[in-house]
Amino acid sequence: MQDTSSAAEPAPTGGATESHLPIGEVAEATGISTHTIRVWERRYGRPRPTRLPSGQRRYSDAQVRWLRRVAEALARGHRTSAVVPAGDRELEALIASPAGPAAEGAEVAGLLDAVARLDGAGLRAGLRQALERHGPRALLDSVLAPLLVAVGRAWADGRLHVHHEHYCSEVLEDFLRGLRRTLDRGHGPRIVLAALQDEGHGLGLQMAAVVCVLQEFRPEILGRNTPTAEIVAAAAETRPAAVAVSVSLATGGVETDRHLAELRRALPEPVRLAIGGDGARGVRRGPRGVEYLDGFAAFETWLARLREQAGAQA
Repeated sequence: MQDTSSAAEPAPTGGATESHLPIGEVAEATGISTHTIRVWERRYGRPRPTRLPSGQRRYSDAQVRWLRRVAEALARGHRTSAVVPAGDRELEALIASPAGPAAEGAEVAGLLDAVARLDGAGLRAGLRQALERHGPRALLDSVLAPLLVAVGRAWADGRLHVHHEHYCSEVLEDFLRGLRRTLDRGHGPRIVLAALQDEGHGLGLQMAAVVCVLQEFRPEILGRNTPTAEIVAAAAETRPAAVAVSVSLATGGVETDRHLAELRRALPEPVRLAIGGDGARGVRRGPRGVEYLDGFAAFETWLARLREQAGAQA
């Protein structure tokens, strides 16, 4: 049952020290796209901005804090329809009980402490120990995914800052590149991994690449912020079995659907096209010919079937 007794969203205030941010700055501060914020306002009635005489939206500091908590609950695997209408107590309960990876434990807490201290040597040592303990595949779900959730929560709570988040991402990307080199056997079907134009998050691609090599694929990583035409050109040169696109919470929406539809039309028909990441969760029906994968387990299963099909056609 919804916690209606505390469901009131923080309202804009007129205090002298209260900020009133435009929607673009709110999107940048929360990682939630402007399109998504507008959709939630229409669908759920929140967040409710104040309006200038020009009609432009303005949001309070309290609303930005609320949106950060909403983003955190979504990142922990809960659906939008459960999170956005939730009251304060219900929202905190959702954040405290992830629908996906297990809650933060001592192992993740140690890594988070290394991030907070910008201790690269300690963070890398902790990652190596975790790899030995869990193995490469379980490392993604049991350690890295909970660590990223913990970093996001610490940022939302003000315990970490943007430079901590960026530092963590860079160390993890370097670690995953090295791991992939030790696992890559240099054979198997090719797959192009990319993030669309204006997508600034690339860590998910590195994690997906590890899943690819474990499934005996050869990932060709184009990285973040890749124009559609460049993805198409790379596919023409590498002739992959598939293209997989990573979408974060910051960029999921109508514009992403448009890029995906354009990409699907430009790719040869036999090339499969899949999308994954937090921004792909709970999406409405997207462009035809695009497969939506919810998590690395679904990606792993999809790759296994794709490899079987490629072997049957060889």
